[in-house]
Amino acid sequence: MSWALEQAYACVNKMKERAAEDESYRLLVLSDPETACRLVTGESLPEGVRMTVREHGPEGLDIVVHGLQETWPTGELGPEESVLD
Repeated sequence: MSWALEQAYACVNKMKERAAEDESYRLLVLSDPETACRLVTGESLPEGVRMTVREHGPEGLDIVVHGLQETWPTGELGPEESVLD
């Protein structure tokens, strides 16, 4: 199963929204982002896709999605790692 960039953005946005409101969820995002993603989407990450998270300031999170293979308009594959804001 491939994961489209739109799905990655949707998951990351849901994670950030919930983390901003729920401190225990925020701690889960920092320690186990794959489980945190599954809690907001109801699905596990596809094989080969993983996330890393670090704090960015007092209330921000940088979430990096590794393993995305997006096709750019030129037909070339995009980066395998995407920082989604």
